Amino acid sequence: MTGLADPIDKGEPQSLKVFVIEDEMVLRNLLVDALRSIPGVEVLFYADNEVSATNWLSSHDSAWDLAVVDLHLRQGSGVGALNCCITRREDQRVVVLSGQLSQEVRLKCLALRADAVFDKATEMDDFLAYCRALAGPPPAAVPGMP
Repeated sequence: MTGLADPIDKGEPQSLKVFVIEDEMVLRNLLVDALRSIPGVEVLFYADNEVSATNWLSSHDSAWDLAVVDLHLRQGSGVGALNCCITRREDQRVVVLSGQLSQEVRLKCLALRADAVFDKATEMDDFLAYCRALAGPPPAAVPGMP
């Protein structure tokens, strides 16, 4: 038990709770807006450096469903956050969303148990499709409603 209220018990739809690690404010705002536009996604918190990210992950280990990690931060690296997530629950997902990813870096991220690795510049649509799939199917249309 996580200590959080179970939304299924209240008849509420479950949401995909996302933690974002991104230091570029403009990109982070665009990313958060894009994530929030996906039905069922809730952005819980963001961090812009390694210390904040690892502190939040350590003190909220069961609160999130998806961590989105940028490797290149102004202070520290997203690798520390990846290391912090190695002991996560089976249902929690970690995605690296970073720039200039070589094959070697992709393999290292996967070795650190990242579930997926996406390049910010060329794979943003794939990343958002991945998030939509995690969030589940869109709510069914209500008859008589547009």
